[in-house]
Amino acid sequence: MRTPSVSNSVAKFVAKTSATMLLLASLPASALNLNYDSLSSLEQPLAAQYADITFSLTGLVDVALNYSSNDDDSSLLGNFQVSAETQLANSWTLGAAYFAEYSSDNNDDNDNYSDNAGVYLGGVWGTLSVGNVTGLVREQTRRSRGIGNAGLDFDDQLGQLDDTGLAYVGRFGATRLMAAIGDDGGYEIGGVFQRPIGNKDYRFSLQYRDSTSSSDVTVIEFDSKGLGVVAELTYASSVFDIGVGLEKIGINNFSVDRRYVSFGAAHKVGVLTFSVEAHFGDTDGDDETSYAAGLSYDIARGMSLNAGLNYSDAQVDLNGFTLLDNDLREGMLSFRYSF
Repeated sequence: MRTPSVSNSVAKFVAKTSATMLLLASLPASALNLNYDSLSSLEQPLAAQYADITFSLTGLVDVALNYSSNDDDSSLLGNFQVSAETQLANSWTLGAAYFAEYSSDNNDDNDNYSDNAGVYLGGVWGTLSVGNVTGLVREQTRRSRGIGNAGLDFDDQLGQLDDTGLAYVGRFGATRLMAAIGDDGGYEIGGVFQRPIGNKDYRFSLQYRDSTSSSDVTVIEFDSKGLGVVAELTYASSVFDIGVGLEKIGINNFSVDRRYVSFGAAHKVGVLTFSVEAHFGDTDGDDETSYAAGLSYDIARGMSLNAGLNYSDAQVDLNGFTLLDNDLREGMLSFRYSF
């Protein structure tokens, strides 16, 4: 069985996206961020204005070597987001955004391509959006992502919203309020308070989600109602945060409580940035544990070398059905370019 090499994958990715990128390469940051994955560009987007419409483009390419307890492989990941927005006569902002991600590894015959799209209308009252936008509350209220190739498993409720629906985000001074409703009737609400005090910055978030979902390892649906709280402190070049969650999971008139805590720290020294994280959870006596450590070395603007060590272990069953089945030990090294 032939498997695609990294060089072939790069060629495919370039072929699929080069026309779009060349067209928009001379094209401010979108008010709607549709990238809910672990890798996102930290660079300012390429932007340009045509008539009354502002176009912007951001993205990244990441080539990685992965050594894990499951398998060793090399992989390619690339993503980009393009957006266009204009200001109406009443000073409202009307815009649209499209995010796409392509991934491939040498142990997979099938390349993976996924995308999100949405349109939004914003004013002093906030921003209302429709499309693949139900991840916005999670992105606004979650803990900070790990550095480099760190990825902390289980750091969220197991129940998820349908990705298509409506979302609202409003800013009122130091407070942001948000809500999302999925096509399946699930919903999520949240709030964030963030303010600098002295030489430190504090962020607190509260989030509640009511959803019907299926786990990663079974198609059996379960009901989920979950509450999450996050506290974050930024001081100089260091960030410390902690998240606590409580989730009630039900299936076939049987329910259990899931409790978890996640915490981490990140620090930047010169061109080096690193992070460490840990997660501990319990569902009706079944434990879940994960650790992650990441490192990033800045080569030039948008160009970096990244490493990560990830560990996770969980076997969670509910009324005879498997909710979590995970045993991973992973090390990753990658070269990344973002724009």
